[in-house]
Amino acid sequence: PSVATIWRVLQRRGFVTPQPQKRPKTSWIRFEARLPNECWQADVTHWRLADDTEVEICVFLDDHSRLVTGTGVSAVTTADKVVAIFRAAAQTWGLPASVLTDNGCVFTAWHRGGATVFETELLALGIEFKHSRPYHPQTCGKVERFHQTLKLFLAKQPPAATIGELQAQVDDFVTYYNHERPHRAKNRMPPVVAYTARDTARPTGAPATTTGVRVRQDRVDKAGSVTLRHAGRLHHIGVGRDHHRQRVIMLINGLDIRIITPDGEPLRHLTLDPTRDYQPTGRPPGPPKGRPLGPRKNKPPTLPPNRPR
Repeated sequence: PSVATIWRVLQRRGFVTPQPQKRPKTSWIRFEARLPNECWQADVTHWRLADDTEVEICVFLDDHSRLVTGTGVSAVTTADKVVAIFRAAAQTWGLPASVLTDNGCVFTAWHRGGATVFETELLALGIEFKHSRPYHPQTCGKVERFHQTLKLFLAKQPPAATIGELQAQVDDFVTYYNHERPHRAKNRMPPVVAYTARDTARPTGAPATTTGVRVRQDRVDKAGSVTLRHAGRLHHIGVGRDHHRQRVIMLINGLDIRIITPDGEPLRHLTLDPTRDYQPTGRPPGPPKGRPLGPRKNKPPTLPPNRPR
């Protein structure tokens, strides 16, 4: 007999003590937002085009109703792309009270001591931002589960040749998913029915927008610097020649300046000195001009000319 048959016989007669290798489902704590727009989940997943090119799909999903509020397909999901998807979703469905994501660099930079454009956008709108702990995808399980459903649909469609074709396939499925497809977690109701059954939640935080808070996009020049105008005066901020021609995002809060890449990687953080056109780099000064960098060579002493006796 097979090993499985022997195991079933021994278990039936009480000689085997079950030892589950996985955590039982009954131990998980299930949570769900009480109102639509009380919490949106967001995440990015991967897919391949017909020529095997890898692209990314960003999804925003309502935690209460499972309604997909926004999607976006791109070669690489950047921070400004996430903000554009969020703004389009908020224009259609309204602003959420909170947003829950994982620790992706396009969403949060808390572990690097900074802030992304997406975090700044939520802060300016008074929206609470929440993120899961590292290596714990179950916290964003609803949008993770939607990715699985979306990929099952895309696998049955003709492979998309371009990002535009894939976006059209995603949009077609989202329309069907939101308005027609029954959802088991919502008593077989389509998500849009569950979304409209209750009043929507709204942001409860105080907007952090002030006259000194703004976001600016720029490109590093040949000298490795970016410019910023403050109080009518132009200031130059050094980023580094290694970032020549690279696009950057400047998070400006009064005199506090943070410069990050579109992916959320911090490049520089400084306090602007309004009295100086060229901001100091904070590095120790180099040798003065005209002085050789290496050790001086020992020269023979200069002897005085011979004098007659």
